[in-house]
Order: sequence, then structure tokens, then C-alpha cells
Amino acid sequence: MSVHAQTVGEGRQIAVLGQELAGDDLLELLNLLSSSPQALELRIYDAESLPAELLLALCARLDHGQGLVLWVYKPLLAQALIRLGLPVRVAVASPSSKAGAPCRALVLGGSAQSLDKMLAIAEALPLSQTVVFVVQHVLENQPNLLDRLLKARSDYTVLMPQHLCELRPGTIYVAPPGHHMKVAHGLVYLTRDAPVKHARPSLDLLFESLALEFGEGLLGILLCGYGSDGVRGCEAIRRAGGWVLVEEGEECAPARILPDAARAAQSFDLVLPLPALQSLAAAAVASGEAQGQGVPEGPLLNLFLEALYALGGQDYRSYQTDSLRRRIAHLMGQLGLKTFVDFQRALLGDAALLQRFHAELPVGVSSFFRHPEQLRELREQVLPFLQSFPLLKVWCAGCSSGEEAYSLAVLLEEAGLAARSHVFATDFNARQLEAARSGLYPAAAWAQSQANYRDSGGQQELARYLRAQGRLLRVAPQLQQQLLFFLHSLTEQGIFNEFQLIVCRNVLIYFKPQLQRQVLQCFAQSLHSEGRLVLGPQDGMGLMARELGFVPLAPGSHIFTRGTQL
Repeated sequence: MSVHAQTVGEGRQIAVLGQELAGDDLLELLNLLSSSPQALELRIYDAESLPAELLLALCARLDHGQGLVLWVYKPLLAQALIRLGLPVRVAVASPSSKAGAPCRALVLGGSAQSLDKMLAIAEALPLSQTVVFVVQHVLENQPNLLDRLLKARSDYTVLMPQHLCELRPGTIYVAPPGHHMKVAHGLVYLTRDAPVKHARPSLDLLFESLALEFGEGLLGILLCGYGSDGVRGCEAIRRAGGWVLVEEGEECAPARILPDAARAAQSFDLVLPLPALQSLAAAAVASGEAQGQGVPEGPLLNLFLEALYALGGQDYRSYQTDSLRRRIAHLMGQLGLKTFVDFQRALLGDAALLQRFHAELPVGVSSFFRHPEQLRELREQVLPFLQSFPLLKVWCAGCSSGEEAYSLAVLLEEAGLAARSHVFATDFNARQLEAARSGLYPAAAWAQSQANYRDSGGQQELARYLRAQGRLLRVAPQLQQQLLFFLHSLTEQGIFNEFQLIVCRNVLIYFKPQLQRQVLQCFAQSLHSEGRLVLGPQDGMGLMARELGFVPLAPGSHIFTRGTQL
């Protein structure tokens, strides 16, 4: 990290480079902010988060009416600063992917170990007007069952064509063994010309002819295999304005020579695992249809979620799709992309954009002392009972940006339980946890927080726990010291301790029933035999919780004990 300051006219311009601001660089910047009487323009180029000391210094300067223009170049940082109510100017480059032409033709090519991949991609394709071609290296003296296998897997018409066969939409054409297949002027040409790179049919010859025929409307996918037949064809597709996907070589070992050769020649647009290839191919053939506009439902969305999971991201496959679709549509609108395939191309080809997607996708609605009537029930019916435990372990699951966890810490403090409590606050979103650890919130939340605190049964002054500092609210240090924030996924990591109290409110509402049941079973195994589970009033989990053996404290209550069968 480095800080560069220069005088520009009557003001000063400060450039902050690097991803982490700490040590002497942080001290230098804090000194510049506090000691410069003239207007400041601060440009933060690389950092995606800022330390709490710097956030407080920025707000103090603004609160004192000192000139400050704040430019940021990372969307995640901009999002965090806007959440705190800071005036931010965002200098963010547009995604590299622009709107593409509708996909009029798709070609799948491969050699050894590519058969199952071809079938998987073809099976995922929604029926459309797209023409599909499949070419695989096969021995001429062995029967080729590819066309029969495709007929069993696909809703498309599948043909192993004759010479001069006319192309028809919604049809898959399979290159016959022992023949090169080419396409020109809407016709299929079959020849017995000499093998190309020891192959007949040749991937290169088909790819090159399709590039001339369909231009930017062609998508080529190169799968596993040996040799280099297909690399030159991929180059031809890209020169003609089409786009090329190559399978990740790790999936092909030992038959990774062909995809690795395409990567070495830079003859590709994206290198992806099979689930991502399936998702992009399906979205591409749907791009000219109504189902390809906006955010789809059903199979196309499911394929996309499988692709995200395969790429090592969060598992959204069991989330409620309505909220997912709204968030995806919002990001598509911000990027100015109208088709789902263009969105996927932009997202899967840009690591920074993919990171932003994962950070922005969770709903993250939270506030201090939310649902105060339930917190009053917690104060009156649960915390007195927990006094009997010499040591309390508390789990605040899905804590989002921290308001819920800090509210819980206040209740424990006022019940005299804080000194013997260990509170674990978890969330799967690292950005939300970072905001929670900072303990900083916009001052606009003060009035509602006060009202909620009183309605929850609070008898103290809220300022004892939540201190106003200009345009910010800052959580008192004694509360921050009580909480342990951890990155944890309810959907994948499950049990990590035994707890006397588990609080998970307004989280399960975003999950499908199967995942809701899985998480409740995790809570059942994590809860002490005499512990208490608090679920959100809006989660609608009463019936399922009772089916799994939880018992509500009272009729209509969303606070549960363990039943005898758990």
C-alpha cells in the first residue's frame, strides 16, 4: 500500500494504491485527513475494504464541513461506503463482455473422454431454432452410436446426415465416422478426403466451415482429447466473431492434451468446468428465444447455480429462486445486460465481477433489535432459565452485517450473562462479516434502533451500547469484545459446537424446504439437551420444526426447546 499526496490548484489530491491500508501508510493518511485545511480529493484505487479508523476519520472530516471528494474504483468498497451513508463517486469500468449476437449454431468437438461431456451438454439444451453440430474422433472400423445416444437424451431431432443434406433449425447433426463434415450455403457436405492430423472426421474442417457460415452467431465448445485437431478451428471461430469455450483440462486428465493446446494457442474466450459449459451452452441457444431474455426460471437457472457451485462459489442450489432472480435481475440491470447468456459471459469471464456477484447476492436485511416483541419474549422466558448454566455458548447463525449479534449481546449484558457467555456470530458472506466486525453503522438507523430497543424491554439508555459519532453509529467496545465472528456456511459446514442458545432469524425463509430441513437438523444436533432455539417470526418454520421434534415454548411461539425424541 502506498499514499501519494500532491497539491492541485487550491486543494490536495491523495491517491491510495494497494489492497491493504495499515501501519505507517494508514498513519500518514489519517494525518493528512486531520491536518489539511484545504479541500481534499481522495482516490482509493485497489482496496476493497477500509479499516474502522479511516472510516471514522473520513466521516469526521465530512461532519466538520471540511471539503472531501471521495473516489473509489472497486464496487465492493463503494457498496460498503454507501451503506454507511458516505458520499461516494464510483469510477468502475464496464464489464468487458458486451451484448452478443443470438446463437444461431452450436458445435461440440472432442476426442477421447469427450463422449459423456457431449451427451451432458446436449441433454441440457432447451429446444430452440439453433442448429447443433457434434464431431468426435472415432475409429472408422467401429460402430458409432453417438446419434442413438443423443436421440435418447435430447428433444432435438438428431441426424447422421447424408451428403448435401439441407440444414434445419432445432436439429443436431452428427459427423459420420470416416467422413469429413463441412457446411456451406445451408448444406452439409461429406467427403472422404485424407485425414487431417490423423483424424477423419476433422474438428478443424467443421469448425472452419461453420465459422464462415455463421460468423458471430456461432458458439464452439472444445472438449477432452489428444492431439491438436480443433485448435486451428477455434482460432477460425474467434476470427469470424464467434466465441469459443474450452473444457478445463483438470477434468480431462489424462486426455487433456487437446484443451491444453487450445489454451496454449490462446484460441478461446473462456476455460470452464463442465457444469459451466452446460449452463452457457443452454443459455446461448435460448438467447434468441423469449426464455433467454432476462432472468429465467427452471432448468436454465438451475444450470447456472450448478455452474456457480462447480466454480467453487457458494451453493445457492437450495435457495428460494424468487429472491435469487430478483438479485440477479438487479445486477443485470446495473451492467446493462438484457440476456442471460450475456450476463453469464460477463460474470464467468471476470473474477472481480464474480466476487462482486457473490457479495451482493445475499439479501442481508438486518437491523438492531429486529422483531422486538420476540426479543422481549427472549428476555422474559429464556434468559432467566439460562441463568442456571455456569457457562453459556450462544450461536447467532446468519448474522449478516452484525446488528442481530450485537442486539443479542445487549440482551445478555442486561441479563447479567455476558461474563460467562461465548457468542459465536457466523455468516457465509465475508463482506458482511467484515462490516459486522467494524461495528460501524449509519446514523440514520438510530431512531428505529431506539424504538426497537425500548419495545424489546430495554431499560437502559441505548447510547450505552450504540454511540453516535456524527453520521455514524459505533458499537461500544465491550460489546465487540463479547462476539466472535466466523465465516461459516449453514448449507455446507453444519455442526461445529454444542450451544445452550441458537438464534437464527429471517434466514431460513430464503431456503427451499429440503435445505430448511437440513439446517434444522443441524440445529437439533448442535443444541444442548436443555437449550433453546430461536427462529424468525417470518421464517414460517413452526410446522417443520415440530415435525423434527422441536417443541414451542407456547402456542404460536417461534422459540423452541428440544423434544424428547431429539
